[in-house]
Amino acid sequence: MTFLRTVTFDRAEMASHGTALSRLRADAIQAVVVRNVFTASESSRIVSEIEANAQDFPTTSFPAPFRSHFYGMNLNLADPDLEAYFSMAPGFSESLAALMAPHGGFESRVMAVLSAIDGGRSYTAPPGPPGAVPYMVTTLRSHHEGGYIPPHFDNEQRMRPSYRHLESLIEGDTFSFVLTLSKAERGGMLEVFDAPSEAWSSRFQNRDRTAAKPDLAAFARHAFDVEAGTLVLLRSGRMLHHVTPVAGGTKRWTACSFMAASRAGDGVYCWG
Repeated sequence: MTFLRTVTFDRAEMASHGTALSRLRADAIQAVVVRNVFTASESSRIVSEIEANAQDFPTTSFPAPFRSHFYGMNLNLADPDLEAYFSMAPGFSESLAALMAPHGGFESRVMAVLSAIDGGRSYTAPPGPPGAVPYMVTTLRSHHEGGYIPPHFDNEQRMRPSYRHLESLIEGDTFSFVLTLSKAERGGMLEVFDAPSEAWSSRFQNRDRTAAKPDLAAFARHAFDVEAGTLVLLRSGRMLHHVTPVAGGTKRWTACSFMAASRAGDGVYCWG
């Protein structure tokens, strides 16, 4: 039996898969693939606009070796006081709304899919600290030639100081989605390894010092080679994964969010 049990369907079929995300959280499946969240032509139009930054998105960068940048700010990389993060959030939200308005809005095209395949549960951005706006619900990511993300487990990022407030609002494992807007010519794929966090988390944790990591060749793996407009949801808190290096001149554009259940039990919070 494969280590990565996956359910795949079209957005038009989402009403028939109302338990997909509850099954994912229970580890009955480990990934969900939803095709045609956006059509190929819609994805192409979105990429043309974000390549030109027609909506004036605020921009931040991955660490330089990763050769990638964000529209918005990744909470994992934010300064712990979150002043810059929450200052940026309103502008990002306005730009995202302008980008997605011709396509029905981000909530109806993406958040509604998540809700439909989770029994109608609410999917929203977490509220910020007192006096602050909500968190950014996602980020848009551009990986340039040579760009990559190293192997990691998403539960680990919640140990960072920038998560202090959010940790008071969420519980359970982190899971995540990657919505492909444009594929790289080669590479740039989300690749998942048969290396559960219970056994391997301490060996792959990011550190500020050099430390030997296990050889990835020892693990079975699955690469998601999906078309533009496809949403991949992964039990990423407990499954080792990375993004393979991009090759060729075409950027890999994605929208990505991390998610976890709210402590209040009223839905699921999503953040970038």
